Amino acid sequence: MKEYRDFESAREFVRNLKLKNRKEWQEYCKSGNKPDDIPKHPIGVYKKKWDGVGDWLGTGTIASQDKVYRPFTEAREFVRTLNLKSVDKWRREYCKSGNKPDDIPKNPDQTYKNIGWVSYSDWLGTFRVANYNKTFRPFTDAREFVRKLNLNGQKEWHAYCKSGNKPDDIPQKPERTYKNEFKGYGDWLGTGNVATLNTQYRPFTDAREFVRKLNLNGQKEWREYCSSGNKPDDIPSHPWDVYSEWNIKRRENKK
Repeated sequence: MKEYRDFESAREFVRNLKLKNRKEWQEYCKSGNKPDDIPKHPIGVYKKKWDGVGDWLGTGTIASQDKVYRPFTEAREFVRTLNLKSVDKWRREYCKSGNKPDDIPKNPDQTYKNIGWVSYSDWLGTFRVANYNKTFRPFTDAREFVRKLNLNGQKEWHAYCKSGNKPDDIPQKPERTYKNEFKGYGDWLGTGNVATLNTQYRPFTDAREFVRKLNLNGQKEWREYCSSGNKPDDIPSHPWDVYSEWNIKRRENKK
C-alpha cells in the first residue's frame, strides 16, 4: 500500500502547480511528472479533509451543487446594475468574461426556481414584454431613428435586431406594426431600395425612349448598365416582366 504525504503537504504541493481546473489536474496526473506520494484520486485518500477540487487546486472553484449563492433579490439587484440588454449578452459575454462573482449563478432560472425567479427580462431589468403588449414609437419617429443607423439591407437590419442594442419601442417587424404606413425596407432603412412589386415605373414609351438614348449594344451592356448604379429606380432591370407592351412588340417583330 502506497504511503502518501499528509493532506496539508500534498495540497500545498498541488496548489504550487497553479492548475486551473479538474481537466488540467487529470492531464498533469497523466504527464508522468506527479510524485508517487501525491495521490491521483485525493478524494479517496483524504476523505475526512477533502473539500473539493477548488480547495485542492487552490482555485476556490466549488461544484455548482455545493455553491452558496446570494439571495435572489440581492443577486438580481447586482445583475441589473450591469445594464445588459439581452440574454445573449448575459450568457455569451458576461458569464464567460471571468468577471462574474462566484455567488451569482450562471443559470439563475434553475437556481432561483420557485424562490423569486420571474424571467430573464426581470433578472436583467430590461422588462421585455410580448409584442402585442408593447407601445412602439410613432412610425415617423421610429423610421427616423432606424435611418440614422445607416444599415444596408434587411440582412443588416436582422443582425441589428439580434444584437441587443435595439430599443424596445422600435419593432423588429415594422411591416406588421405599421401596416398602413410601411412602404418597404428601402424606405424604412433609408436606402431607397423598394421591392420590385411596389416600384412605380415610367410608362413603357417613356422608359424605352430613355434607354435608347444610352446607345447600348446588346443585353450584356444593358446588364452592365443595370449593375452600374446609374439606372434610375423607375426604369426596370427586367422590362419584359413589367410591360405588357414588351411582348406585344416582340410578337409584331416576328411577323
